[in-house]
Amino acid sequence: MQQFFTMGMPVNESSQRDICVVCNDNASGYHYGVMSCEGCKGFFRRTVQKNMDYTCHKEKQCPVDRVSRNRCQACRFQKCLDKGMTKVGIFV
Repeated sequence: MQQFFTMGMPVNESSQRDICVVCNDNASGYHYGVMSCEGCKGFFRRTVQKNMDYTCHKEKQCPVDRVSRNRCQACRFQKCLDKGMTKVGIFV
């Protein structure tokens, strides 16, 4: 069985069928402290690296799921933080 390492945490190949805590897509492992998919991992990293400041154009309660995760970046980033993603390990 293969093992993958992200942020120093081993992730077994069989656990890749786990669910992203941000958008409920298939997770690829632990990224920035939480089980997440490649999309949310990359989105979080880019947001932190570029020091982005997003604004929700609704009521800060937009759905963030596999289908709608790209519609509101502010709500997606907030959900990343709410679910425990940490900026540790991101080079800015």
